[in-house]
Amino acid sequence: MTLDEILQGRDPDRLSELSREDLHRLFWMYKGLVKRVERDTAYWQATNDNLRTAYERLDEQERELARAYQTIRQDLEIAQQVQHALLPKDHPEMLARFEFSVYHKQMTEVGGDYYDFYRLRDGSHAIGVFDISGHGVSAALIMAYLKAQLVQTMEQVSRPRDIVEYLNNATVGFLREVRRYATVNFVAFGERTFRYVCGGGYGVLVRGGEVHTFNKGDPFIGLRRRAYSEYELPFETGDVLALYTDGMVEAQDSAGADYSTRRLHELVRANAELPANQILQRCLDDYGQFRRVDADDITLIVLRRRAA
Repeated sequence: MTLDEILQGRDPDRLSELSREDLHRLFWMYKGLVKRVERDTAYWQATNDNLRTAYERLDEQERELARAYQTIRQDLEIAQQVQHALLPKDHPEMLARFEFSVYHKQMTEVGGDYYDFYRLRDGSHAIGVFDISGHGVSAALIMAYLKAQLVQTMEQVSRPRDIVEYLNNATVGFLREVRRYATVNFVAFGERTFRYVCGGGYGVLVRGGEVHTFNKGDPFIGLRRRAYSEYELPFETGDVLALYTDGMVEAQDSAGADYSTRRLHELVRANAELPANQILQRCLDDYGQFRRVDADDITLIVLRRRAA
């Protein structure tokens, strides 16, 4: 009986029948198996040690990421509080003259849409609506920068065109350096009219059932130095004015169609007899049913002139 026959038959009781030569073969086969087992054991032990070290490093990195994420969350919460504080609060003088309602929503914790109410040097009231390019913290920082620049601008000039030109000239170098720009809608109210400057912003006036859209042909703030145009429209008791950024009208439905300025303007016109807050809510309800998901910051302001 040979060693190969015994191994094939798997009968260890017949090992005594092996020749001396086969016993030697069996011995060295066993030694080879022992070495292979030792080598494999050492390999897997080293692999396990490496994996253990890797998992320990991953755990430490996960803890570091968790700490970093917590820090970022805290910073974003503070930034959100700061940006919220920069937005206008109740404006009694504006409320005495206008009925208005505002919807303002940032896509993330902070964003680039910004609006504010102003009292100009000549005593008139004004509203500014801005949309800074980009999203998140960078856009929010630009927004804070523009707000600070506007405060200085108001001390120098009072006409809407002069205000926007002064602001653009003061900020264009910085904005081009950081590759950002901002749309602008600046509206100053007179006794029976308003004057506006529109650089890429959106505005619509509903008066006597007719829709008058803003002329938005002027450049965005931060693109280049040039003169801005100023326009005047009548704005009397009962007239409705809506100012907004592109976040709503460029939102899409599940088929990829835009919400559109035409749809929003028609809603404002169709509901122009309602109070300002109800007009705004009708617009938001319609938008909510239409859009698939918010893709940008949204600002919508609806105003109606009160009776003198």
